[in-house]
Amino acid sequence: MDPQVRRHTEKAVELLRAGKLPHAAAEFEHAVRLAPADVTLRQRLGDVYLRLGLRTHAIGEFQHVAGRFAADGELLKAIAICKVILEINPEHQEALHALADLYALQHAPVQELPPSMSGAVTGEREVHPLDLESLALFRDALEGVALPKAVAEDDEEATVVRTPRVATIDLTRLPPSPLFSSLDKAAFEAVVRKLDLRWATAGETLVREGEQGDSMFVVVQGVVNVVHGDRVIAVMGEGSFFGEMALVTDSPRLATVVAAQDGLLFEIQRARLEDIAREHPAVGKIVAGFYQDRLLANVLRASPIFRPLTDSERHSVGERFVRHSLPPQTVLLEQGKPGAGFCVLLRGKCEVFHHGSKGEQLKLPALKEGDIFGEISLLLGSPCTATVRTLSFCEVLELPRDDFKRLVLPDPRIKSMVEKLMAERLERTADLLERESATLPDYLV
Repeated sequence: MDPQVRRHTEKAVELLRAGKLPHAAAEFEHAVRLAPADVTLRQRLGDVYLRLGLRTHAIGEFQHVAGRFAADGELLKAIAICKVILEINPEHQEALHALADLYALQHAPVQELPPSMSGAVTGEREVHPLDLESLALFRDALEGVALPKAVAEDDEEATVVRTPRVATIDLTRLPPSPLFSSLDKAAFEAVVRKLDLRWATAGETLVREGEQGDSMFVVVQGVVNVVHGDRVIAVMGEGSFFGEMALVTDSPRLATVVAAQDGLLFEIQRARLEDIAREHPAVGKIVAGFYQDRLLANVLRASPIFRPLTDSERHSVGERFVRHSLPPQTVLLEQGKPGAGFCVLLRGKCEVFHHGSKGEQLKLPALKEGDIFGEISLLLGSPCTATVRTLSFCEVLELPRDDFKRLVLPDPRIKSMVEKLMAERLERTADLLERESATLPDYLV
């Protein structure tokens, strides 16, 4: 940092701590004039303006911050600042429209940012953090504390750094954003208006395994840990989505998510998304498709059956899966009949049983989340030798029989793995039969 900029910044912080807001604003103004591309300084100046009731001035600074984040490809941070602007003045939608022009579905390879958003744009892409301390007023607002009222002195021109130029943005250099870049402009703006800012404190539990979910989250800044049982099974950083199953199904949460550090997230409520989807049907389809893609990716990564495949091969297999949402007491495989395909139990629990020659029912180990079934029948080309029935609400992914044989079985590594799994299941069932003093002519599923 330039020595002069540092001197004005340190003085501004000192005055701010002393409660001398007008003097702190003056020092931050000097610092911003010397370093107009410093988005942290602009966030701090916008915060001080807002505390003084200079809402138009505050919006002016936050506009430039949103413009810099957008131009640098940091869409989520730009949206967060846009939400701040809308909180200050819901009628001030210039930043929202500009973000939709840049990131929603469009065809022009080049777009322009208006002068009011170009003051911090440099042409060099960098990664800058949101200054969460400067946004503390908005965290308070979520808890019912009103923002400072506007004052009459706010009628004068708001922008400290005059910026007559227009920033031209090459969209081919900007990375697409999952979900947002798949929406048209009207749907993009509708989603942004409906999402909520959610602050996270290190150690805070954001969602809890087993609880009913009604929203999904996007990590804008920070890191979260995904916990199953007593083990961290995933670490998710900025740009990550989680909890999307709650927008598509009524299933309980599959894992607990805990904030690993202080951060900021977006929360999208299912009820609000349903309202948007009624007006913009594509939104519901995009979210459902995103959800299914995520589920398939998790299954294909986690299942040992598919680990030998390359990423390209897994993608080809994943495109053929069909998802089924099933109520309790649904028969998935029936003894004596051909299996429909290779199945993965994503959520819920299934019972497995065999009818003996005298009509007796012999229970086999139940299927739990993550278990696969139906592969032995496919491998041997034989009927199912047991029945699988849902005990609870279940989410099941199925790779149809023909696709399994065409895409999976030809790989010798996978065939060897399935044969090993078959042998393990055979041994397990034989032990069970011995304990139950029963004899079966066949026992593979």
